[in-house]
Amino acid sequence: MLFFRDEVVAGLLARHQRITLAYEDQIAAVRRHVDLLASRQYLEQERVEARVAQVLERQDELERRQSVVEALQKQATGIALPIAAGAGPVPSLSATDRPWRGEAARDRLGALRYLPVAERLARMDKALERLTHRQTSVLSAMLALSQHRLDRYLDIVASVGLPTEPLTRLPGPATSESVGGPYVPAQAGAPFHFGSLADSIKDSLTLSARAAQVVAGLPLGRPAEEDETSPFGIRMDPFLRAPALHTGLDFRAAYGAPVRATGAGNVIFAGYSGGYGNMVEIEHISGVTTRYAHLSAFAVTEGDTIAAGDVVGRAGSTGRSTGSHIHYETRIDGNPVDPQRFIAAGARLHGMRWPAPAPVQSISSTSTSPP
Repeated sequence: MLFFRDEVVAGLLARHQRITLAYEDQIAAVRRHVDLLASRQYLEQERVEARVAQVLERQDELERRQSVVEALQKQATGIALPIAAGAGPVPSLSATDRPWRGEAARDRLGALRYLPVAERLARMDKALERLTHRQTSVLSAMLALSQHRLDRYLDIVASVGLPTEPLTRLPGPATSESVGGPYVPAQAGAPFHFGSLADSIKDSLTLSARAAQVVAGLPLGRPAEEDETSPFGIRMDPFLRAPALHTGLDFRAAYGAPVRATGAGNVIFAGYSGGYGNMVEIEHISGVTTRYAHLSAFAVTEGDTIAAGDVVGRAGSTGRSTGSHIHYETRIDGNPVDPQRFIAAGARLHGMRWPAPAPVQSISSTSTSPP
C-alpha cells in the first residue's frame, strides 16, 4: 500500500512538472510575441515620428517661404505709378492657401485626430503640396507682372528719347559668381526653384522701382488744357516770313491764364531771356528740362522745388511774340526735342490714346530762337 502511494505521488509530481513546463513555454511564447509587437510598435512609432518631423520641417520651410512671398508682395505694391490696362493687381495667396499657424494649425490637426495616422499624414502632405504649388504660381505671376511693369516703364523712357540701357542693369558692383550659357527658353509648366525665382523677382522689382522713379520725374503733363496752335519743327517765322525751326509747342492761352509745370523738379531760371521774354526753366530728371516762355508774371523763383501741376506763371506775350500764348519746350541735355513725345508718353502711361509722335529731333541749342 505504501509502495502504491509513492507511485501516485511521483506521478502527480511529474504531471505537475509537465504542466509547469508547458505554462513556462506558453509564457515564453507570449513574451516573445509581446516583444515582437513592442518592437514593431517601436519601429512604427519611429517611422511615424520621422514622417511627422518631415511634415513639420516642410511646414516650417513653407512658413519661411510665405514670409518671402509677403515681403515681395509688399515691395511690388509699393510701385504705385499708373500703368495702362494689362498690368493687373499684384497676385497674392488667399487665407486658405497660407501655412497653418497657431490656433489655426491646432484646429486643422484636431479635425484630423479621428483619422488613422497614415491617412492624416497623407492628407497633410497633399495640403502642403498644394500650398507649395500655389506659392510658386503666385511668384511666377508676380515675376510676369513685374517684368510687364518694367517693360512699360522702359517703353515710356525710350519713347521720350532717353537711353534705357542703364535702367536694365542692377545697381552696385556684381557680387555673385560669374555665370553664363546659351539661352534656352523654358518649357511651359517647367518647375522653378523657389530661391532663384524669388531672387529673379527681387531683381525685377528693383529695376522696376528705379525705372518708375525715372518715369515719375519726367515732365509728362501739359502746361495748359488749351489746344496747341503751333507744332515743334520747321515752320514759317511769324516775323521774317522765312522757314525757321520752332523749338517747342505753342498753346492757346488767354492773357493771365495759369501756366502749370508738366512734371516735378527744381526751378533753375526765372527771369527775362531775350526772345523768350519772361521765362521759367525747370530741371527734372536724367538731364531733362522744360521751359515756359512769354509769361506775363512769375509764380516761382529760382531754387523753388515744385510738383507736377503747380502754377509757375501767367500766360502773356513778352519777348518775341505776336500775342498771348504759352511757348513750351522740352530739352534733353540742353538740346530741344519735340514736347509731343513727352505728352504722348504721359497719355499712354495713364491709359489714354494719342496719335503716335514723330521721331525725336535733336537740335543744337545755339542755332535757334523761339518766336
